[in-house]
Amino acid sequence: MLFLSRKDVEKILPLREIKKVINVVEKAFFDFSEGIAQMPPKVYLIFKEFDGDLRIMPSWSKRLLMAGTKIVNVHPQNPKRGLPSVMAGIVLNDPKTGMPLALIDGTWITAMRTGAASGVATKYLARKNAKTLGVVGAGFQAITQIAAISKVKKLKEILVYDIKEEAIERLAKILAKEKIKIKIKKGSLEEVCQKDILVTVTPTREPIVKREWIKPGTHINAVGADAPGKEE
Repeated sequence: MLFLSRKDVEKILPLREIKKVINVVEKAFFDFSEGIAQMPPKVYLIFKEFDGDLRIMPSWSKRLLMAGTKIVNVHPQNPKRGLPSVMAGIVLNDPKTGMPLALIDGTWITAMRTGAASGVATKYLARKNAKTLGVVGAGFQAITQIAAISKVKKLKEILVYDIKEEAIERLAKILAKEKIKIKIKKGSLEEVCQKDILVTVTPTREPIVKREWIKPGTHINAVGADAPGKEE
């Protein structure tokens, strides 16, 4: 069995390659719509006592002749423990025999795939002339969201809101290090929501975006609303 750590994965799949990930995710969506790929609904284990959950996500591709299962957590309090909110592990199996082929750290893959999914959605669903992006939440997932959307749209302005200003500064440094030339500045939550494209990446269970803030024709990627009860 092949073992790939997070460092291995990040080396193989750096942020600068996210356009390739967007293309692969777009093809996967097409395969799913054509019945070439299977992806049953995810199964949740809810840990109310610890404000977290695990999701088990199996899939297989007839085109790739590969099956995979991802186990991914969401624990919003993890940053206080010095851990990422989202971490994952992936097992790949040969669909012909069921033999396990690889065990892969899925934390970075999850971030890249989720960013790429928003890239695909924005490519097809946002207005052709969409040029501004608002992002609510400057955590880990915001990195790939901004990177992916900037690949499918020529953005003139990006505004980011987070309750922690240092999170925005950290995000700007990470993206600058990756040579993604975009302008990030802190704005009010209402101002951030009044853009052509809006991405929400928060763990909140109560709405924080108000209807009157959204202008007609806005495309929204509500990434944080990824489980029952979450409603950004």
